[in-house]
Order: sequence, then C-alpha cells, then structure tokens
Amino acid sequence: MKRVAHIALREFTATALTKGFIIGGIIVPIVLVAVMAIGMPLLMKDRAPRVTGSIAFLDGTGTLGEELTRRFTPEALSAAGKQRVEQAVQSASDLAGGPPGVGSTIASAANTDIPTDLTIELLAADADIEAEKQPLTEGKGSQDGGRLALVIIDPDSVEPAAGSETYGSFQIFVRPKLDDRVGGLVRDQVRSTIREARIRNAGFSPERLTALTSVDPRPTREVTVTGERGSLGELNVLFQFAFMFLLMMAVFIGGQYLLTTTIEEKSSRVIELLLAAASPMNLMAGKIFGQMGVGMFLIIVYGAIGWTGLLVAARADLVSPMMIVWFFCYFFISYTIIASLMAAIGSAVNDLREAQSLMTPVMMIVMIPYLLWLPIARDPNSTFSTITSFVPGISPFVMVIRLTSTEPPPLWQVFATILLGLLTAYAAVWFAAKIFRVGLLMFGKPPDLKTLLRWVRMA
Repeated sequence: MKRVAHIALREFTATALTKGFIIGGIIVPIVLVAVMAIGMPLLMKDRAPRVTGSIAFLDGTGTLGEELTRRFTPEALSAAGKQRVEQAVQSASDLAGGPPGVGSTIASAANTDIPTDLTIELLAADADIEAEKQPLTEGKGSQDGGRLALVIIDPDSVEPAAGSETYGSFQIFVRPKLDDRVGGLVRDQVRSTIREARIRNAGFSPERLTALTSVDPRPTREVTVTGERGSLGELNVLFQFAFMFLLMMAVFIGGQYLLTTTIEEKSSRVIELLLAAASPMNLMAGKIFGQMGVGMFLIIVYGAIGWTGLLVAARADLVSPMMIVWFFCYFFISYTIIASLMAAIGSAVNDLREAQSLMTPVMMIVMIPYLLWLPIARDPNSTFSTITSFVPGISPFVMVIRLTSTEPPPLWQVFATILLGLLTAYAAVWFAAKIFRVGLLMFGKPPDLKTLLRWVRMA
C-alpha cells in the first residue's frame, strides 16, 4: 500500500500542480464567476446606440396615422421598451423562484431604453410599394439616417372586408442590419395600434378590456417547515443536469488524464523504470487513485462555486448532506469503472491516435446518460428510469439524476445500485488489470478487441 500511495501522490501532483491544470481547473472557473457576477450587469447597463432615421407607413385603412405618430415619439418608444424588458425579466424571475421585486431590480440593470431620433412618414394610399422600398437599400444599420423601415398595413386590418370575418394584418420591410430591438419595437407598436383600433371599432374600451383579460399571478411559493420561499419551477430540471454534468466532468477528465499519462510513460519507456520499483497492479492502482484525487479536486472547486450560488439565492437547503454522500459514492463507482477502462486502453496502445479506436465503449458509458437525462429527470420513478438505474456502467449517472429530483428513488434502490456499481467496478478493475499487466511492455501493432480478450485469458 505504501508504494500505491507514493504512485498516487506522484500521479496527482504531476497533474494537479501543472500550470495548465491550475489555469483551466481553478483560474478559469473563478474568472467565469467574476464575469457573470460583475461583468454581465455592467454590460447590461449599456445603452443601445441612438436610432436615427425615418419609418414610413402605408396605412391601407386611412385611420391609423395619428395614433401611429403618437406611438413612435421618443417617450412612447422608451416606455414600450422598458415595459418589454420588465415583462421578460419578471417572467424569468418567476420561473427561477426569485424573491419578490427581483424582476424590477434586474430590469433596471437590463434597461434597453433605445434613444431615438425618428421621423414618421405617412405615405399616400396609392403609393408605389416597390418604389418606396428602394430607400431601404441606401443605408445600413440604425445610425446612418434615411429610411429605416417601411410598414404596409392592409386595408382590412381594422375592419374585415364586406362578406368576410377575417382581419388583415401588416408587414414590415427593414434596411439591412437594422438593430433587432428596433425592429421588435416597431412590430409591437404597430400590433398594439391595430389591436386597439379593432377593439374601439367593436365598441369597447381597450383599457377596460385589457384590465378584464389580464390575469398576472403572483410568484409561486413553496411552504416549508421554516417558512415560505420562491419555487424553482422548471429550474429543478437544470439542477439535476448540473449534478449529472459535474459527475461526468470529474469522471471523464480524471480518466482522460490517466489515459494520457499512461500512454506518455509507455511511449517514453518511463513505464519500464516504474515497473522495476512496483508491480503492475500497484502501478495501476496508484494511477487510478491519483487521478481520482484530480477528479475530486474538480468536484470540490466547481461544487464550491455552485454552493456559493445557492447561498446567494438562499437555496442552499436544496443540497442535503446525504445527497453529497451519495454523490461521492457514485463518483467512486463511476470513476473506477471509467478509469480502469482508460488504464487498460492506455497500456495497450502506443499513442493517442491508436487509443481512439478503442474508446467507443467508454464514450458510450458517458454519452448514454447525457442523451437520456431529460426523460429521466421529468419522471425519475418511471419504469424506464428504474430500469436504466440498474444498467451497469450508466447506473451511477442515472441515480445522481434521480437523487437530485423532486421525487428521489426508494432507499432500497440506492443501496442496490451501489452494490451493483461496486460489483461492476470490481469486474472492470479485474478486466483492466489483466490487460494492463500484458500491454505495458507490448509494442508494435495496436490490438483490437479480440486481441484484448485474448490477453485477458492469457494473464
């Protein structure tokens, strides 16, 4: 065991203390968090560039000109833009279960108030549409002046034609590379103008009708023993995905480092010196435990970042102590399986290119849960989810998804899948040890799957 510990420590330090790992595993996550926490609000506060130019309207109804002119004043456009942002951010806040008022707070940071210097052109009803489109080709963007958009409103957009119950609509033509926020505001303002004109034409008050038909529910709240809190809603599924992705990342990165170092040591003949001081089994065990430490280090770093986010959002109770215990149990199982296969592949080939042809079984173990996570997360206790929990190899990933769901699996399934995982890990280690013992000193033509099976029988 002393030799295994020495090899594991050497493997861990040779990976985790390199500049590349420190930059990629520690500095990059910290920078990303800093950018999201500090940079994004600052960027969202940036005002949009001033929009300069004209918007032409060909009003087929002949009745909307005055209202359109009123709606496209700078004050009206600014109010409409702020209302759009407020509604969008409030919807996102409600979805995420944020505290009351968070929508207006974020909206003030995400203010997309577009400063405008617009003139409105009301074209004659018999104007040549194709000729009126030509000015749109004479400029680009939203700041060059000239005509920015041409809006064609159908004659029957406010009142259906005789003998018809179908209303007409409108169409917008814009110059190339016009800011999409400008196009969206134009579309919304014209739509609102036509809608209110239809309501008035039917003898109703638009304001009264809006009040009658608008029902804005207050944010959903969860009732807990300690009080009330915002509901995560649809973000529960993303919470499950985050745990599964963290497990996949730690397992695959640790296994990939193990594969790379094994191939490098074999190709440079360093492995022969190591075998002079330790047995193949000690060497393989030390490598697996060393890179397991790398994977656990990544879990701690990224897990701490996620935990900090939950603390800020006052949702740290989503992660229970037992959930962390089960997570590390499944990490040990899944990593041992993947790392054993990676060690076997690394010992059998001469370079990374040759290893690619043998990586398919390993990639399948990682990719299948990734492809199936959504149906499992949506119904964690379905027959399908239960069956996949007992499929060797993918079982740890599936169980992590189920354990972090709103309906965790029965405790007996947790213990049963852990037992199954340990047996699978033992089988993977036994299989890999046979190949590792033979493959370390084998050079030349890379083996295929049939050759690997023959090595297992030989060892």
